[in-house]
Amino acid sequence: MNKNIPILIIGFGSIGQRHYRNLLKMGYRNITVYDSDKSKVSNFKFQVPSLQVESLKRFNIVFVCSPNNLHIKQALLAASAGCHVFIEKPLSHNLEGIKKLTEICKKKKLVNMVACNLRFHPCLRFIKNYLEKGRLGKIYSINLEGAYFLPFWRPGSDYRKNYAASPKTGGGIILDGIHEFDLLFWLNSYAKIRQSKFIFQKVSDLAIRTEDICLAIFEFENGLLASVKCDYLQKAYSRNCKIVGERGNLEWDYLENAVWLKNERGEKKIFSVKNYNPNNFYLEEVRYFMQCVKTGTQTFNGVNLASKVLTVCLNSKLQ
Repeated sequence: MNKNIPILIIGFGSIGQRHYRNLLKMGYRNITVYDSDKSKVSNFKFQVPSLQVESLKRFNIVFVCSPNNLHIKQALLAASAGCHVFIEKPLSHNLEGIKKLTEICKKKKLVNMVACNLRFHPCLRFIKNYLEKGRLGKIYSINLEGAYFLPFWRPGSDYRKNYAASPKTGGGIILDGIHEFDLLFWLNSYAKIRQSKFIFQKVSDLAIRTEDICLAIFEFENGLLASVKCDYLQKAYSRNCKIVGERGNLEWDYLENAVWLKNERGEKKIFSVKNYNPNNFYLEEVRYFMQCVKTGTQTFNGVNLASKVLTVCLNSKLQ
């Protein structure tokens, strides 16, 4: 792809800055930034003063990295301007405007993607491939956990002022923990849900107005049972996956970067990555998106598919 292609990053918090650095690392130089907080972009020569369809028409690609409640509004502006769109997770904090965004992208043949960086982790890629080849036999259950103390998430920033603290900006561990729900449906090849139950609450003294813990269980039409546990509470970072199958258990821990097969014959490390840099899966994610833009190929996690996962998570609060 032409490395001088005009790119705009909307939202210059931690994830917007990460994508900016990674795009530079990949050789892209024609990058403009926007943030409603001008102090975040005051040192950048290339900015847009405001977001309007006309002002966005000069860009080919837009990365939407703003708070959750602004994702669809800003993505609609970008798509209306004819830009390919990369949207950070979660897709939104509600379902308003998603159908319209899907229709515009389809009509204008715009490549679109909702972030799913964990799918690019080599251990999870290995697990996905292992399951698709049927090497674990029949799958009985999948259990995922993602948890970390909210004030530790972004060092140097006040968690009370973060989008996570308010339902209006799309906060709460259910949407913040959408990584685990995305992984569950991806690993289970988007089988239809027969029934599900979410139990969530605010149980801590954190100064937030959103849920800080959630336990979700699922029964799928293919017979698989699953659970997702996520919280803002654990002082030690926890992210793991356990898959129970006919031929044993597959277990992965994010901090260990290894996949274990455990069965009646014992335990065996069947895949591992040494000295893995967590930035790599963000890099791979963006490389994949940019390649799709180059070839005009739709991504494996476009707005339409990501909206299905979001719908399940949002509907949980209506149970």
